Amino acid sequence: MTFNELKEKAKSYPLFKLEDIFKWFPAAKKQTTLNQINFWIKRGWLERVKNGVYRIKDFGPEDPFIIANFIYSPSYISLESALNYYSIIPDIPFGTTSVTIKKTKIFKIKSYGVFYYNHLKSDLFFGYKNVIVEKNYSYNIAFPEKALFDYIYLKAKGITSYEGFIEELRLSLTEDFNWKNLLKWQKLVPSKNKTFHELINILCQRYYGE
Repeated sequence: MTFNELKEKAKSYPLFKLEDIFKWFPAAKKQTTLNQINFWIKRGWLERVKNGVYRIKDFGPEDPFIIANFIYSPSYISLESALNYYSIIPDIPFGTTSVTIKKTKIFKIKSYGVFYYNHLKSDLFFGYKNVIVEKNYSYNIAFPEKALFDYIYLKAKGITSYEGFIEELRLSLTEDFNWKNLLKWQKLVPSKNKTFHELINILCQRYYGE
């Protein structure tokens, strides 16, 4: 396997994993391949996105949402990143935020920034859609209501002011915001989580009745 051969294979899959290389080149020897990869990285031809994930530097993808789903799955874009994507909150997050049923994790990737993954119970891992961005690449992102649900569920622990928490979000909710889904999902959270339910109630009083 030469670099040009790898580059030709990766034209349609510029972001790929180590196991992809061995699928494309089944005769390749593991240690030789790893040595080649390290050499190509030093030459600046190949970029290690994270351990076992690589990118041909001559072409994409550039979208951090694609990167987020690719490097740690199952996951979907949610919380601050999704809320800003839908213009529900004005603040631009410092990194790309996702939820996952796996362990909470943070990845710092030089070319793409910081990727945050918050653990979410498997029975709450729903309410997202798949967005096709380009050939062979897509990402999962929460629906607006689920992004807000996830944010309140995961971020509201230990707050001292319910009203202040909602106020600081500076929410901008459109007429097509699906309150029925939000209230339906609220029932999935045990009543002992009083903070979550109180915040949802305040949210509805402030925005649903307008």
